[in-house]
Amino acid sequence: MSTDATGSEHYISYGALHNRINNICKPIKPFQLMDMENGYYLAKFQNIKDYEKVLTQGPWSIYRQYLTIQLWNKDFSQLQPYPSVVMAWIRLSRLSRFICKRRMLEAIEGIVVKIAKLDFNTDSRTMGHFARMAVFINLNGPLVSQVLVNSETVAS
Repeated sequence: MSTDATGSEHYISYGALHNRINNICKPIKPFQLMDMENGYYLAKFQNIKDYEKVLTQGPWSIYRQYLTIQLWNKDFSQLQPYPSVVMAWIRLSRLSRFICKRRMLEAIEGIVVKIAKLDFNTDSRTMGHFARMAVFINLNGPLVSQVLVNSETVAS
């Protein structure tokens, strides 16, 4: 997977990023981090659970800067100033996971590239409701600020 570790004015150094990922994610096995051009880093994990954790447990913030995590793909170019597809977390509200799951997924399915994770228990006050969802979105297309299901806003 590749990460973009740039802030508004500062790059995070290789050593600082590697140490912070170790401290925050606490990987089971060591991982490799490769410094690339344009503020990108390539991370290679030996353990699938470490890989899945980094990919789906975010959003990740290091030194008050959010890391943009993306799956590696053959079209990736480190010369791009920003990735074309990124994973983002969207907040879901007022939606029973048993009653409206299918309608919500159908509504979101046409808007995003891929749904990465449904998080049912982010907050104990929302038990029985989706709390958030990780989705891959295409930054080259139009972005949607909210999703309506049966005329009710369920995601933003």
